[in-house]
Formats: sequence, C-alpha cells, structure tokens
Amino acid sequence: MPRTANVTLPIPEPLALLDATLLFLIQVLLAQHPDLLAPPEEPAPRTPGLRAARRIFEAVRELHAALDGYRAFLPADHSRALGDERLGDDIPF
Repeated sequence: MPRTANVTLPIPEPLALLDATLLFLIQVLLAQHPDLLAPPEEPAPRTPGLRAARRIFEAVRELHAALDGYRAFLPADHSRALGDERLGDDIPF
C-alpha cells in the first residue's frame, strides 16, 4: 500500500469542537467525582480533589455562557447562530 506524505482529515468547526470537548470534560469530572451531582444544600466532603473539580466545573459553565454570548452576536441567518456548524463558513471560497 503506497504511503502519502500528508493526511487530510475533515477539520470540525471550532465551536462544535469546543462544545464536544467541554461536554467530555464534564463527563470525566462526574465520573471521578459523583458528589458534583449533589444539591448545593447538602454538604459534601471537602477534599482537595472535589474542590478542584468544582472550580473546573464552574469554569466550564462560564465558558459555555461565553460561547452562548458569542452565538448571540452572530447574524440571525448565520448557520452557527442556528446551531448547525456544518452549513456555513466564515471564509466564502
């Protein structure tokens, strides 16, 4: 089988890639620290790992809010504003 010098793979849209990465990160955090699902009124054991997981969880929440704000500023007919990352492209060629 002949080898090629380069590999060409489809590059996903950055917003979709960020969303998928953040969702995966939340799944990993919940798998490692199921206490994150506890209601805030219920005191959880204050271990260093759980504190760090809560801070990462809050950072992911802020990043999701920032991505939603970015999508809100896109024109209404833009494919990313509609949630479909595959339809449009910022570079029209």
